Order: sequence, then structure tokens, then C-alpha cells
Amino acid sequence: EDGSLGKYASLIVSPDGKKLVFVYEKEYKDKENENFLGMLNLGSKSITEPIILIKGYDFYADPVFSPDGNKIAWLQWNHPYMPWDSTELIMADFSKADLENIEKIDGGENKSICLPEFDRNGRLYYVMDKKTDDSSSYENWGNIYCYDNKIERITNEKAEFGEPHWVFGQSNYDFLQDNRIIARMIKQGKESLVLIDLNKKRLSFIDNKLSSFSNIKTDKENRVFFVGASNKKPQAICFIDMNLKDKKVITVKESSKIKMQSEDISLPESIKYPTKDNKQSYAFLYMPKNNNFIAPADENPPLLVIAHGGPTARTCDSFSYLIQFWTSSGFAVIDVNYRGSTGYGRKYRDILISNWGIIDAEDVADGVRYLIKENKIDSNKVAVRGGSAGGYMVQRVMTQYPDLFKVGASYYGIGDLITLVKQTHKFESRYIDNLVGAKFSEEEIEYKERSPINHLDRLKSPMIIFQGSEDKIVTSQCSQEVAKKLKQKGLKYDYIEYEGEQHGFRNKENKIDSLAREYRFYKEVFDKE
Repeated sequence: EDGSLGKYASLIVSPDGKKLVFVYEKEYKDKENENFLGMLNLGSKSITEPIILIKGYDFYADPVFSPDGNKIAWLQWNHPYMPWDSTELIMADFSKADLENIEKIDGGENKSICLPEFDRNGRLYYVMDKKTDDSSSYENWGNIYCYDNKIERITNEKAEFGEPHWVFGQSNYDFLQDNRIIARMIKQGKESLVLIDLNKKRLSFIDNKLSSFSNIKTDKENRVFFVGASNKKPQAICFIDMNLKDKKVITVKESSKIKMQSEDISLPESIKYPTKDNKQSYAFLYMPKNNNFIAPADENPPLLVIAHGGPTARTCDSFSYLIQFWTSSGFAVIDVNYRGSTGYGRKYRDILISNWGIIDAEDVADGVRYLIKENKIDSNKVAVRGGSAGGYMVQRVMTQYPDLFKVGASYYGIGDLITLVKQTHKFESRYIDNLVGAKFSEEEIEYKERSPINHLDRLKSPMIIFQGSEDKIVTSQCSQEVAKKLKQKGLKYDYIEYEGEQHGFRNKENKIDSLAREYRFYKEVFDKE
């Protein structure tokens, strides 16, 4: 009736099976979307407008019911914060169609909360970190907390049990039948599966050969299901029977049937390297490996730098066909967790606030300089690739450090921050303000300064640009603007737009085509060196 459209996410059914609760967004053409917690009666025979349970905040996420259905908890936050900046954890009594005794449990004031869950006894758990200058403090790390009429910190690790709230319904921990916790823990960028015994106040590692864990869920038989991967095998649905003494990982379903010979797989080396400002940054280094080829002893390999997206995200050291494609083709690969990445504590993550395109770009360049100094790569053959915010990083480092990077591949990358700000969606609408450190309406000159498209006069090297025609996050216009500038400058470039693709390519043929084009593009450039 009011011209709005509805979107639904994070759907949960009440324990009695009668109510469906969800995050509800009303979409408008002439004003910002509105977000609520909504509810539908599953017993109703007619289609109705959702009942609004709570409103007034800009965002809601991850509602969860207590086992008896009498309590419900959720996350909420307001502009200009992202959920990893400042969030509130709320709990309320849940009656037939209403919320009562609404109470803020924790959060706000630069506290970031994620992953609320009730245990089998109805106690509320969550993961929280807090902005701090002390990187050694437990508050700097996403530790697990419990609320049972009072707040208790469950873990005290210099490690992360949570992750940025980019998507709904993440599950990094769950409870066994005796309420022990199975959780993923990230320390210095590396993942482990741990068992937390609340009675003994003890944390122990579940020994296995895997290097990544996600979507952790337990069942009534004390089996732990998750998506896992190792350095040598890609993601698979797995489980561990916690009743058995031998905590063997059983594979249920593999994500791929493509097999690589063990001797052809390049294994990651976790490296820590110095930055220009006398700090440290992190990366995973993969050296070329192909059992059918021996490189000349007097030659160093070309380097491919990978910049992850987000930028509030991370790369991990689990098996990647993409990385193995490049290492088997003779490239060394450095997969960078520049400052601003997650998995290294809140202070490391927060350094990027106001410094996007500066600190992270320096870290990427310093990673290359480190490998040159260590005599591991050919300094005349350095390529850089990335998607989304990683594509922005490609364009940024190629314009800021034009003599260091000889070629680049930008996948749906951000060339003009002003175009991005004008066209972005509600969730990220103030994100760029935080990253740049200024509101666009007040400091347009800073947005121009951080936009690679305004510095293409510095560019010396060729670039290949990939884009999806239906991308709503980084629109075609963003990439087309950069391609137009490259053409005007007379630099070698290629622009490929795939019809129907969105933010992150889904179509198998397009993924193969883009990778083949990227490889040929690099080869043409390096063969001229």
C-alpha cells in the first residue's frame, strides 16, 4: 500500500513451531530502507503483512530463541557504525505476538558483538571485542561471554572466536549435550577447532589436519558437523563423533572431485614482515610447484599478489584451486592480510578506519619489497589481482607504486569512491565514511584523493578489468569509468563485462574464461620484459 517491497533474512522458527521470526527490510524508492524484527504466524491460512516485533534501529540481525521459547535475543546497531564497530545485544521475553521486558545485555560504546546463542540450559552466549589501545588485552580479541543474570567472560584468549558480521546466520561455535562448547578459534591468522569445558574452565585443541572450520553445528548424538578444509584438500562437509576417543574427521560430502597430486600442491608459509612505519603485516606465501617442470636455478619466479576483498575480511591458508592454478603455472603467490584484516585482533582491524587506501596499500607494497629483499621473486614480474575492495586495492597500488607492479587484474573493483558512495546500498552506506574518515558531503576532496581513477596519470602498467553487468554493489559504471581512462591514456588494457553476473562471479564458464584471459594478459606483458 505504501509502495514498499519486503526482504527477509535470518529466519528462525520458535521451538513450538508456531511462529516465524526474521529480519525484515522494507525497500523504498524515495527514501532509505527501514529494518525491523518481524514475525508471521505459521498457523495462519491467509497471507498477511508481517507483525513488527521491534523497530527504531537502523539494523537488526541474528534473532535466536531460548530452548523453551520464552526468551528471544538479537543484535542491533545504528548508523554510522558497522556491526564490527559497535553493536548491542538485546534480550526480551517472548509472548504470543509481543516482546516484553526488553533488556540490553551488553554492547554499544565501541563494543562489537556477534554470534548470539542460547545453550541447552537457556543461558545466553555471545562473542565480543572492544576498541582498545592495548593489543595484549583480552578486550582486543573476540572472546566468548555468557549472560545468566550476570555477565561472565568464558574465554580469555589472544585469539578470535567471532568474525565480522557480513552475512546472517554464521555459526562459529555450538554446544554438546553436556554444554561443553565446540568452537573455531583464529590465532595469528590460523584456525583451530577447540573444546571448551565450562566446569573445568579449560580449553583444549581437537587435533586434526584441517586448517579451516565454518558452519559448526552439533546434534543429539554429540556429533559435530562443519565445513572444513586443509592445506591439501578443498572444503568438504565433515563431522567428528565426540563420543569416541579417536576424534577422527569423517568426510560426508566433498565440494570438488578434482584431485591434485600431493607433489604438485604448493603449501602455504605464514610470514610476518616489516612495514614502512616500523609495524608488522601478515601474509601467506606460496612458492611455485609443478612436478612436471624444474625452473632454471638462476631464475626467480614471477609474483602474483592477492588482495582480499572486504576490506574488513581475511584470507586463510586452506586449499585454494585458484592459488594452485597460479603456483602450478610458475608463479609465486603472496596472499596478504594487510592491516584492517580480521583474525589478528581489533586494534589490527581498526587501523584501517580513516586509512583505507593508505595503510593497506602500503602493507601490500611492503610485502612485495620484503620478497624482493629476500631474493625470492623476480622484481620485474610482479602482478596484482583482487575483487571488490581487493579490486580497489589493485587500482590503488598500481597508481601509488607504479614502478613496483607491472600488471594488474581488477575484478569488479572500485575506481571512484564517489561513484560507489552515490550508488551503494543501505548496509554499507556509511562504511565508506568510516574507512575514509570523513563524510562525503563534507570532505569530497578526500574521496577524490583516495580514488584511483583520479591518479591514472601515475599509472605505467597494463590492467585487465572484469565486471558483472548486474552488480548492485560495484556497478558496471565504476569499472567502465576506469577502462575509459586507460583507453584515453593509451595504456594496454582489456575490459570484459559478463552479462547477468553479479558481485562475485557465479557462472562456471565465466570463471574459467576470466582466469584464462587473466593468465594470457599477464603472459603477454611479462614476455615483453
